[in-house]
Amino acid sequence: MTAAPKHHLELLTACVIYGTVGIFMTLLEDMSVGSIIFYRVLFGLSAILCYLAITGNLSQLALKRKKRYLLLLGILYVSQMFSYYTAIRYLGASSAVLLLYTDPIYLTFLAPVLLGEKNTEKTILALFLGLIGVFYVTRPEGGFEQLAFGSSYLKGVIFGLVGGLFSSGVIISVRYLRDEYNGLTQLVWQSVISLVFLSPFAISVPGQVLAENLYILMLFGILITGVGAVFYIRGVAGVSAITGSILTLLEPVSCIFFDYTVLGSPVHSGMLTGCFFILAAAVVVSLDNSIFLRKLIFGEKTFSSKKISFWKKKNS
Repeated sequence: MTAAPKHHLELLTACVIYGTVGIFMTLLEDMSVGSIIFYRVLFGLSAILCYLAITGNLSQLALKRKKRYLLLLGILYVSQMFSYYTAIRYLGASSAVLLLYTDPIYLTFLAPVLLGEKNTEKTILALFLGLIGVFYVTRPEGGFEQLAFGSSYLKGVIFGLVGGLFSSGVIISVRYLRDEYNGLTQLVWQSVISLVFLSPFAISVPGQVLAENLYILMLFGILITGVGAVFYIRGVAGVSAITGSILTLLEPVSCIFFDYTVLGSPVHSGMLTGCFFILAAAVVVSLDNSIFLRKLIFGEKTFSSKKISFWKKKNS
């Protein structure tokens, strides 16, 4: 297999793996969201460390500059996961993953302030498309009047949107740290930091409950954090920024697929409409500039030599 198809396959495989998160969350019983994340990260981190040891790359974990921002990345990462997994508990995986993909909306406001990146035609368009998508995804089938204050649905929507906000923070932090630490190194350290913050949840789990869920937790961690992350990082390293961004859209699609086919969760028309607009926003924001969009539409020859850096879709 040539290099390009190999990297495409690795990236697509990672996104399909990430799409199984709803299945695991359903299989795990009598455990809080915090404890699930702790053991998922623990087993996943163990798998990654074994991978680095076997490949002789443990030396890349050495701390360099910007240690405080690694700490910030870890805090944002654990906050994103906690919000996302809580949203899954309230809404189901399909709606939760789409709300997680609202990060382009937040990046439109945060990137100019924190990274000095200017908003362009594409970011404004992505913001507009994303807001339309959020409207449809968060709208219950019976209308917004069903969003009673304190209802589980409303809580799920709030946690999902907050997860998207933290996800944008993760992306900004990764962009800031990418010249100092590669993607796998960032993943390891943000996982270590997450374990520190989540340790109180771990010790609160009764031994019998942990024993009953241990096999699923190990599979969850190794598959999502271990295998999925390695495939993701290897995949994005060999494709262009635009190709990588578009291929990662398979994650929410596969999540909805597994949610519907395996778990039997309903998929209403509003969710599908919202899915279209949110994913369209993600495609637009991945484009280099409006000139590329015009060239893409009118068929002029273009190319991109950029590589997409490791960020959230990673850590679902």
